Amino acid sequence: MKLAFYLRLSRADGDLGEGGKDESNSIENQRMLLENYVRCQEDFPKEAEEYIDDGYTGTNFERPSFIRMVEDAKNGIIDTILVKDLSRLGRDYIGTGDYLEQVFPALGIRFIAVNSNYDSDDYVGKTIGLEMSITNLVNALYSRDISKKITSSFQTKWKQGVSTSAKPPFGYQKAAGEKGKWLVDPISAGYVRLIFDKALAGWNSHQIVDYLNEEKIPTPGQYRLLRKETPCWKQKVPDAEWLWDTAMVWRVLRNYTYTGALVQGKSRKVSVGSKVKRRTRENERVIVEGVHEAIVTHDDFYEAQAVMRRVSTQKARQDRGFSLKGKIRCGNCRRVMDYNHCVNPVVSCQHAVASGKKSECSREKYGVRWIESVICYSLNQQMQILNGFADQLKGEKSRITPGFAQEAGKIKKQIEMLQASRIRLYERFAEEMITLEEYQSEKTAVTGQIQSLQEQYDQMNALIKTEDEMIREIKEVQARADGTLHFDKMTREIAEAFVDTVYIYSTKKVEIVFLFDDLIRKVAEYLGQETGEEV
Repeated sequence: MKLAFYLRLSRADGDLGEGGKDESNSIENQRMLLENYVRCQEDFPKEAEEYIDDGYTGTNFERPSFIRMVEDAKNGIIDTILVKDLSRLGRDYIGTGDYLEQVFPALGIRFIAVNSNYDSDDYVGKTIGLEMSITNLVNALYSRDISKKITSSFQTKWKQGVSTSAKPPFGYQKAAGEKGKWLVDPISAGYVRLIFDKALAGWNSHQIVDYLNEEKIPTPGQYRLLRKETPCWKQKVPDAEWLWDTAMVWRVLRNYTYTGALVQGKSRKVSVGSKVKRRTRENERVIVEGVHEAIVTHDDFYEAQAVMRRVSTQKARQDRGFSLKGKIRCGNCRRVMDYNHCVNPVVSCQHAVASGKKSECSREKYGVRWIESVICYSLNQQMQILNGFADQLKGEKSRITPGFAQEAGKIKKQIEMLQASRIRLYERFAEEMITLEEYQSEKTAVTGQIQSLQEQYDQMNALIKTEDEMIREIKEVQARADGTLHFDKMTREIAEAFVDTVYIYSTKKVEIVFLFDDLIRKVAEYLGQETGEEV
């Protein structure tokens, strides 16, 4: 038995009580409860692998340690999971039921929730029962109720002019000693005012971007780093391409906060526990005027909007029939390239356009038909390599020789016989047919034989599993091809089935990442061959 403790604690779904501390659900308390439970079980190992998600909600399963635990379960590293109660596993009724009734049984995992008196071994071949279903539903309803209370609490604060945002917008800083209040940051506020001044002077967004980058004015993210703060958004481009772009300029110019108003509730989660957010309508937002010092006047704010609309035009993006939508990226900045549907469709790097002269991204337009032909050629080559590997694994390159599985089976039977012999040995000692010294001596010898055979069996079994797994994965890729031996035209279905990402550096350098590249590398390494990747 390979034991795992799963420990979870979260403020968001109400696990923590007054003062941010609830001893009954603390990580330490959960650990102690599980350790005490294990001590009382004779057939349980006394050591367990711990997976801790401290500060993660139970309303979804996007938790790092939980994900790692499931992966370890898939790889056979653990086979039994213990939690304090079902709410530690999750507060999502449907998701928790899926794990209890489908995922864990499919992985051969025994799941125990101590305080909920639940042991999956008691439900083999059955559903989890009405009592457990009601418990899961109560946990889910509890989370929804907590979410509503938190939202209501936030809205009350917003109407009082108190911000609940983790970070103030570019141009402001937190007021020391006054939670939820902002003060003007002189440096970044100067940059904000500069952008508005340029817009009021009739500059378009591209001209403003070029000026900001030429003057080496830090972007909002770079400025936060200079102040040793965490940026609001994850950096998506290399340092050399971390430049002002037109989208950043527009975000500044459209931010009504700079008039001194507090604007809250700009987005909301689509459901409790979801990470997906949707922008709210303007009439659904909470706006309180005159909460903090203004950086621009109301007149300047609205005039800047009007000027920018007069001098800026933006072409609508089109992706009709584009087989590689979202998969083609610039090799320099790594952003998705823009698609232009015309007689001869092309893609280009919009970051190069939006960030102006300072960007080193190529401004060249690349024909979609050319890109598709390059991918088809490369895909055909990689599929030939994969099909060849499949033949080798089934033939002369397989390490599973005839009779290999039978030999492993014989060793398994030998282990079982020795284990039975060890039990009989103890019975003879218990009946005083042999002395303690004789029992210990013979037991040591038998145990040594078992360990030696077990190591041999584990190695053979691992080899069988490795080849079986690789053959299974290859068959899955071949099944996606649906019998096609040669790809001559790229379609959306083919792109979704085989292509991960395409990086374009120039017409002479294209990097294609296929979804089965890792499989090719793994099989090639196993067979002791080169991957043959020459694209």
